[in-house]
Amino acid sequence: MHTDELWQVFDTNGERISSPGYKSSLGNPKKGTTDQYIGAASVWLYRRTGSGEIEILFQQRSPKVANGGKWDVSAGGHINNNERVVDAAVRELYEEIGAKARPDDLEFIFHFKTFFDVQMFINYFLCDWTGRPDDFNFDDGEVSQVKWVKLADFNQFIDKNAKPPLKNGYYTRELTKYWLEKKQADGNLTQ
Repeated sequence: MHTDELWQVFDTNGERISSPGYKSSLGNPKKGTTDQYIGAASVWLYRRTGSGEIEILFQQRSPKVANGGKWDVSAGGHINNNERVVDAAVRELYEEIGAKARPDDLEFIFHFKTFFDVQMFINYFLCDWTGRPDDFNFDDGEVSQVKWVKLADFNQFIDKNAKPPLKNGYYTRELTKYWLEKKQADGNLTQ
């Protein structure tokens, strides 16, 4: 986490609020302490293997950050003040794993108000990485490594290895898996 950022503030309906921003040095607002929510953008990279299976990229959190050693979505983080949600997703991909994507490469799939102990709206995107290089790097130090996991092993991998918000986020992971299974069934993996 960068302690000098200003995060975008949202109301209880997920609408952007014009404000000077929420100071990142305060950490995520705890549930019930304010009427303001902050936003986050998360991206799942996926690809089709030569045999037609879908694989999803997970990142392992660095030991120096919250949930160190646990596995998480491909990339994700807070939305900066006055930043578009999709631009935050593109920025986080690059900052965390060195993946270069354009806003048009991302497909928005859903957003939700968190059910855990912070007041946050999280926006989920998919990004087809089929045929693109795996030259990921971890310059910002938040990530230790990445790993491609077969879609068939998605839930089992999360249950054994993921950080608590992802492991306990049954609906979000099932929605993500649903969209990826639908793409596999439709054969619609390239944009």
